[in-house]
Amino acid sequence: MLLRGPKQNGGFRRIPRSCKRFFRNLVQALDRLITPERLRNYPMIFIVLGALMTVVSSAQRVIDPGAQGAFLPDYLAHWTGGGLLLSGEREGLYDPAIQLGHQVTALGPTAYLAWFVSPPLVAALYAPLSVLNYNVSAACWVVLSASMLIWCVHSLGFLAPNLMRRRRKYVFLAIFASAPVLELVGGGQDSAFVLAVWLVGLRLMATRRQGLAGAAIGLGSLKPQQVVLVPFILLFTRKYRALAAFVAVVAGLSGVSVLLVGIDGVQHWVAAITSSVYTEQVQQGQAWKMVSLPAFIIAILPPGWSAWLATYVGWAFIAIGFVFLLQRIRAASTTTVDTHAVWVATLATTVVFSPHLMIYDAILLVPVALFLLERRPSPLIRVMLVAAFVAMWLAPALHVLSLSVPWPFAAVSAPWASLPLTTLWIESLKEVLARRSPSPQSAMVNLEPGK
Repeated sequence: MLLRGPKQNGGFRRIPRSCKRFFRNLVQALDRLITPERLRNYPMIFIVLGALMTVVSSAQRVIDPGAQGAFLPDYLAHWTGGGLLLSGEREGLYDPAIQLGHQVTALGPTAYLAWFVSPPLVAALYAPLSVLNYNVSAACWVVLSASMLIWCVHSLGFLAPNLMRRRRKYVFLAIFASAPVLELVGGGQDSAFVLAVWLVGLRLMATRRQGLAGAAIGLGSLKPQQVVLVPFILLFTRKYRALAAFVAVVAGLSGVSVLLVGIDGVQHWVAAITSSVYTEQVQQGQAWKMVSLPAFIIAILPPGWSAWLATYVGWAFIAIGFVFLLQRIRAASTTTVDTHAVWVATLATTVVFSPHLMIYDAILLVPVALFLLERRPSPLIRVMLVAAFVAMWLAPALHVLSLSVPWPFAAVSAPWASLPLTTLWIESLKEVLARRSPSPQSAMVNLEPGK
């Protein structure tokens, strides 16, 4: 039997009751499998497995970078940018041939080019570490990145006080057993810094220190795609002081980049990230390593289609997610809403709809996951988190499998984690409208005009 949707839905029919009942029963059955013992034992297995994989792979890369590539390949790109800046190669900062020459000089022949495509200022930030021998520098970065990550997890108590107080051990185990952490530490990425920026900004925003909050999140513009929605949400929620601080920091960082490499250097950076090579090798070729909906669509399309649709799909989806988020905030505009809920939903929208968000960047979903487990600890949320966890771990194996089969079977390597993450995004939108009383951990803000 089909039920008619409400009038505001224009008469669209809802999902049949039998399907909804089947899905609900399935979720509840799967949720019963998530026991305390499994939450303790299985993450330990993944942590040990991940540590062994990282140690073996790192040893092979240090011994023979020509076979497997360099130790911490993502960090090598940043180290290369810093080294080129120090050596005066500013004009060739985004030239792949010059980058490869710098890497070969330092490490000998390598299997792959670690392509530096971050903003020019990032090269300056890594310049002090680029003075060191590469392997020593990479080891220092592992310690620094892991320390930032541990601090981030410790600081999550302001978003999920009860969960962190009662289940802190399980939270740590689950996070450090996840594929994003393995990719982040094993690849040498800087996503822990962006996570720290978001957490500091969220905490400051909730305590009404708008200027500092906007300035803190503005530092995340070093990875622009991960803060792209921030200025629009600040404007829409009338956080003008935070918006001014955000814009000031972004303008300041952009100005430093111009001073470092000049207008031509900035244009070379823009040309690199908008080039057909970047689209083919990163946006399309590495879609399997991402976790967002745009990457999922690109991965299941025929190769000929995805090559020219990749850019349009990415920006179209971030616009769609933004519209849904604004509609939800607007629906709460005559009520008192939770600042944390608004910004957690913004972060979830960024993760799910970003045109470029790799597995290691999915560490940004940790605050969303803990916030939802604290506020809406439903079987659906628990099962979707486990599904995303498993899907991210399976991604490399599915990618290898897809290499030996043609399309459409090659779509098996699509980033399936994006589907359960989309469910979590929907749940985060629901929390924006949840009625709650003010509390020390959850600042409430009135969104009525003039308030």
